[in-house]
Amino acid sequence: MSEYRTLFGKAVKALASDPTDAGAEGQIWYNTTTGSFRTVTATGAWSSGSNMNTARNYLAGCGIQTSALAFGGGPGSKTDTEEYNGSGWSIGGALSTARYSLGAAGTQTAGLGFGGYSTTFLNATEEYDGSTWTAGGNLSTARAGAGGAGTQTAGLAFGGRDTVSKNATEEYNGSAWTGGGNMGTGRSVFGSAGLQDAALAFGGQGAPGDTAATEEYNGSAWTAGGSLGAAKYANAGSGVQTAALNYGGSLRPTKTGVTESYDGSAWSTSPASLATARGLLAGAGANSNSALAFGGFDTASTNVTEEYNFSSTTITPAAWSSGGNMPGNFYGFSGRGVGTQTASLSMGGNNPVVTTINKYDGTSWTANPSGLNTARRSGAALGVQTAALLSGGYVGPTFENAVEEFDGSTASTQNNLPYNGSSNFGFGTQTAAVVAGGYAPPFPSLENTTAEYDGTNWTSATALPAARGLGGSAGQAQTTGLIWAGLSPSQVNTTLEYDGTNWTSGGTYGESKSNLQGWGDQTSAIGAGGEGGGDSTNTFVYDGTTWATQPSLPGIRKQSGTGGSTSTAGLIFGGETPPITNTTIEFTGEVITTNPANNLSVS
Repeated sequence: MSEYRTLFGKAVKALASDPTDAGAEGQIWYNTTTGSFRTVTATGAWSSGSNMNTARNYLAGCGIQTSALAFGGGPGSKTDTEEYNGSGWSIGGALSTARYSLGAAGTQTAGLGFGGYSTTFLNATEEYDGSTWTAGGNLSTARAGAGGAGTQTAGLAFGGRDTVSKNATEEYNGSAWTGGGNMGTGRSVFGSAGLQDAALAFGGQGAPGDTAATEEYNGSAWTAGGSLGAAKYANAGSGVQTAALNYGGSLRPTKTGVTESYDGSAWSTSPASLATARGLLAGAGANSNSALAFGGFDTASTNVTEEYNFSSTTITPAAWSSGGNMPGNFYGFSGRGVGTQTASLSMGGNNPVVTTINKYDGTSWTANPSGLNTARRSGAALGVQTAALLSGGYVGPTFENAVEEFDGSTASTQNNLPYNGSSNFGFGTQTAAVVAGGYAPPFPSLENTTAEYDGTNWTSATALPAARGLGGSAGQAQTTGLIWAGLSPSQVNTTLEYDGTNWTSGGTYGESKSNLQGWGDQTSAIGAGGEGGGDSTNTFVYDGTTWATQPSLPGIRKQSGTGGSTSTAGLIFGGETPPITNTTIEFTGEVITTNPANNLSVS
């Protein structure tokens, strides 16, 4: 008999306490304190992922949980494409042909979309290279609601419908479709998974009625597999033929969140169920241990995303929660990105314009005994709670160039900023700071000036490519700054990165907004809320390259103050919700923890 060490690669250890790291998965140890053999067991669970940018149903999806692709869909016919990185969604290249109820195969960087419906049933195929869709070979049979499996160069399309349900199968070689073996049951809008020569079809609108039937394809012919627990359609699937998942769908008239796993012969119901029961959704996933469910329809089209994991770890998704209220209702803060979630700072503000300085300890706000020397709103604030810098601002109708340093107890006046401005961008530290852009007289002129501070003096630096203000900014050093969105002179969604010398373009922000909130660093930032073309509740995270969605704000926020140094922990306080508020909300990033250990029965 093989030894445990040979099978697992580790010896059974004697430990005084149970390990809590991810390395405990699959490991057996002897707990000397309890006198028992212990291990961590895996369980299946769905957890909330970040919402899609666009709510939709009848969409297509492919890829895996940490690298998924969503495209097309309704209501109407959409060209929208979105990419998921395991944390949030970002905008991808648009389909050439708007459509819904299309089939899909492949990966995020080599995707395949085919068929669907717009004003007629379509046979058009498109290939995605990670940024752009291009035309591929047309299907022989135009159809909507087809299943998809395989890769971009070895794809499979099966089932679907035009005026009637279809059982036709077609195989794709990267340029053209050829006929394959017919399905035993014609069906449309069903779950599918697998590869070109090892595919799976389950559920769907049959001929006639909905079906629970499963069929397996071996590259030439379809054979019957184990049936689902109930007949359904508009369900999603992912994985491979011997390790697949089925989730969601419609039982007419109710929607379901039931999840089932397939082992190559039979389906078993998981104790985990989608939090949002829905049909007409899409899915992605490599096997029956992980999946991504996104979009669909419950009572309306949704942008909800959920992640499935069968693992010894538990994922607590990123979320917003309530923090302590401020002493008063204010907006137009000059405290954007100062400090951390547990040691933040507000300086000044409006309602009316004040000199007040407030400190946050992660639970409650307290007023600092002394305030600013110059009352103001909408200046550039940066640094930490015990070493902050505030420059510029506005006291209608006057634009300020006054600069103050705060040491944790007292604000002191320093050399003036080289220009008068408000709603500036700021980042860095108290002794190595950058301030750029903002409003300048005569109102509503915008500035492109950039100035650097060394703790005593200001010097001119490379100007912004275009005048801009009222956007988000982040950065913990003078040489790694980030600004995004704002007015220039209308709302923009562009991002700029500063390296201590030059400004260069970064990833496109999720929407064109001004008066939004933000904090973090050049490679780990959060942007949220704002106004322009409608007030926003969206939250986005930046990884140094791309902005992706995160859980939405609990309500509209604009002209608020923020605190935080990374994208995993921060807060927003005050501002307009509307109306003007004193509430604080805190953001916590995704947390992964190991499941509790269990005793083993040893005979």
